[in-house]
Amino acid sequence: MKKLVVILVLAWLFANLALVRAQAQEREFTYVIANSENWQDVYSVMQYARFKGVGSDFLVSTRHGPLLLNGIRKENDIRVITSRSAPFVINYPSMILAKGFADADEVVVDNANLELINDLPDVKNFIVVGRTYGYSAIAVAPYAAITNSWVFFADRNNIDEIDSILANRGVENLLIYGFVDRQVRDQLAKYNPEIINTGDRFRDNIEIVKKYMQIKPVKQVVFTNGEFIEKEIMTGFEPVLFTGKQDVPPQIRDYIKSSDIEVGVLIGADLVGPATNIRRSTGISVIVKFARGARARTGPISPVEGLDLFYLPTPIMELSVYSAKYNTATSQLELTYKSDSNIPIYFKGTLTPIVDGEEKARVGDVEPVFIAPGDFKTVSYSDIDFNGDKLELEVFTLYGEAPSALEKILETRVDVEKVNVLDRCKIDLKKIIYSKPKKAFFVTVENPSEVDCWVDVELRDVLIDGLKRTLGSEGATEVKKGKSAKIKVEQEMADDDLKKNQFVEVIAYYGERESSLVNAIKAKLKLEIVTISFATIGLFALIIVVVAALIFLFMLWRRRKKEEEF
Repeated sequence: MKKLVVILVLAWLFANLALVRAQAQEREFTYVIANSENWQDVYSVMQYARFKGVGSDFLVSTRHGPLLLNGIRKENDIRVITSRSAPFVINYPSMILAKGFADADEVVVDNANLELINDLPDVKNFIVVGRTYGYSAIAVAPYAAITNSWVFFADRNNIDEIDSILANRGVENLLIYGFVDRQVRDQLAKYNPEIINTGDRFRDNIEIVKKYMQIKPVKQVVFTNGEFIEKEIMTGFEPVLFTGKQDVPPQIRDYIKSSDIEVGVLIGADLVGPATNIRRSTGISVIVKFARGARARTGPISPVEGLDLFYLPTPIMELSVYSAKYNTATSQLELTYKSDSNIPIYFKGTLTPIVDGEEKARVGDVEPVFIAPGDFKTVSYSDIDFNGDKLELEVFTLYGEAPSALEKILETRVDVEKVNVLDRCKIDLKKIIYSKPKKAFFVTVENPSEVDCWVDVELRDVLIDGLKRTLGSEGATEVKKGKSAKIKVEQEMADDDLKKNQFVEVIAYYGERESSLVNAIKAKLKLEIVTISFATIGLFALIIVVVAALIFLFMLWRRRKKEEEF
């Protein structure tokens, strides 16, 4: 009997809890606050508030909780949308009510991006971006606002759930923006989506701004680097144009000069340098928005405080000069870079040799140079007048994630070491295969020379999803003298991609010194496809050998037995 009473009481409590939550979600609210450490939750809450036509804010830390409330009018009924797994503040509504607000409730979500859309049944327009980095989401935010589009963050793991939502919506417009997983693109093909993906996030950005301008022509834009969420970015009042982190990519500058843009609002003081370059090179006015009035008074004079910025995950792009050597044996300057990036990047250097304090004729790279994550890359320059006692080099190198997106600057002055080294390495590129089980290319390199050699491999202009990409091996591989080696380059390729890459341009950088690969060899090789792994081939070969050995032993045993019988 007692157990039955306990069960009934628990059932009543759960029923009331569900009723309270349902009533909370039906209750009118005039303001929404995102309480999550997950940037996708924050972005989704901000767009949810826009659809609901209410004010919005987001927390950026636990300490930010009480401070944020000082900037919100007390008559607001506030809804807190809280991440179940990563909230900044526990039971935030109680703090809000204690501050004297009219009302506050809380909705707890596991995934705001996939759950909040269920409270917006009339939305028929959608934009899909990748989940890895936030650049794409920031670029499309203003366009999403003026087209009443919900932005989904998609990858191969959640595309089934997104597809299920879309299937019940009667989709009117679907835009896939930037890089997304192949599975995402394939699964959404049935909705006949528009696709913007040039392989260059700055060019993609220009394309979405053009679409915005066709609907809502304006003369003012927001300048940002796409690395944070800020309230004005999410409003849709003006489109977003990316500046570089330190330099302005030429395609952005050229677009501004060809457009009717007259004013740029720069969000954040960190980008003053690129914004200054834009003003000087295009003639538009630039306003810097870097602070706001303080929400907590600390004296008779009202101070200012920083903007509320929610930072997004971004790729690491770091490049440094590892060494600079003048090889008197070859009369060449050997400049070695080191990449501490977690993505492939490109660089293009301009170098000023300085001999005993006197500047000599500059040299540099004609085209951007590829370097793999965590790798070294040595670039050699000939015909340099480097005869003197004190040799120095001024390095000014632009770098970025694409050949046309060199947004960061490496600027340094280094001493140049004199060396006298004749590199005796010679290698041959024999063949290239693609292993479907391993999802990787394997380049066979042969070393016929009398010394051990280090080899780094690049695959140039590989067509993947219709875009040309350069792929690289992870670091240099040692190939012993007189031996050969298979150098691995990881990349998942679809059957359609393989059909479009029947021949692959292979470039190998090699040398006796691992960090100074001063030689290069290039070849266009026919791509061979392997559908079973090397391990499987080896296993089959071993089985064949074992079976052959057993057959041989059996035949030998029978022969001896016959001899014994006679």
